[in-house]
Amino acid sequence: MRKRRFVVTLLPLALMASACASAGSSTASSSSPSRANGVSVDLQQDAKIVVDTSKWKKSGPYTLAALTQGPINGWGLTWDVTMQYEAKNNSDIKKLDLLPANGDPNKEIAAMEDVVKQKPDAILLDPMGRAALAASVSRAMAAGIPVIVCGNGVEGKKYVTYSDIDLYAVAYSAADALAKRLNGKGNVVMFHGIPGVDAAETWKKAGEDAFKHYPNIKIVGSEYANWSVATGKEKAAALIAANPQIDGVWSGGSEMATGAILAFNDAGRAQPIYGVDNPTNGFLRLAKENGIKFNAFPDPPAPIAKACIDNAIKVLKGQSVKKFEAQPAEGYDESQLDQHYDPQLNDDFVPPMAAPKQAYLSAGMQR
Repeated sequence: MRKRRFVVTLLPLALMASACASAGSSTASSSSPSRANGVSVDLQQDAKIVVDTSKWKKSGPYTLAALTQGPINGWGLTWDVTMQYEAKNNSDIKKLDLLPANGDPNKEIAAMEDVVKQKPDAILLDPMGRAALAASVSRAMAAGIPVIVCGNGVEGKKYVTYSDIDLYAVAYSAADALAKRLNGKGNVVMFHGIPGVDAAETWKKAGEDAFKHYPNIKIVGSEYANWSVATGKEKAAALIAANPQIDGVWSGGSEMATGAILAFNDAGRAQPIYGVDNPTNGFLRLAKENGIKFNAFPDPPAPIAKACIDNAIKVLKGQSVKKFEAQPAEGYDESQLDQHYDPQLNDDFVPPMAAPKQAYLSAGMQR
């Protein structure tokens, strides 16, 4: 759950600049943030903005408050484990208060209000909603506490810096890669996360935008499946029963694709080609066991969580940061599966690692 490139790589910087220049083209969406050629134009513009952090410079070691999604799934647990490891092993950090919201935006808002009163040196925020946390971020910044945002954006951009992948671009890339592997034709089903959640809706829009460029791709089913293996399997089973031919599965979050693999096996049907975002260790395991053909584009919690810690320290040391720092999210296919799948870790783990493997094993993520 979570809650970017063409073919198997992200767009290089030159193409990103070109995308920014063409923001008014017919491929751009009128929604905000603006899109062009499969890239979030506003994020690429923010990546060029250097933020002066001198007003937050102070001597360490520092006390940080980290508000996170919480370990309600593998993505959230991978994030929290990474952040705790990085803080424990960083001499610049005196204390990290980890405050998981357990998937509840209202709990995260309340935690933000409490944290501002406690006046930590910096707040690290993985927002549960772009709009929901905007006012809280503004209040924290007004109180003189720098807010470092990671894992999802916040409307108004009152924070100091934001680290993430480009959510739109990874989903666009997964759909584009799938369409290319189908030679631009065939029947495709689409699976989406939780209705109304920012990441789910961004990924849905991106996938739809990419498939529009392939008139011979027919979308024969489009279902919300709540980033759930069980729900994905149930929805896939119904689509399989209704469609004698399914050539491809696009999934905005690989949990639903994992369920689809199981449903195709139960139905005795040949496996289609998959295009997925956020490949979990469980998806990769099933892909290996079933000889699945796929293109996967990661939404990697561990590197983003590490970047969140690193950027907080930079800000408190008065070092410049970018308004948006794009994290690597290089796509790959089944030929590179063994470079990403780890048989020692359980299905919930979301690769790649940013801490030693033992940190994840000790947190209960062993197979």
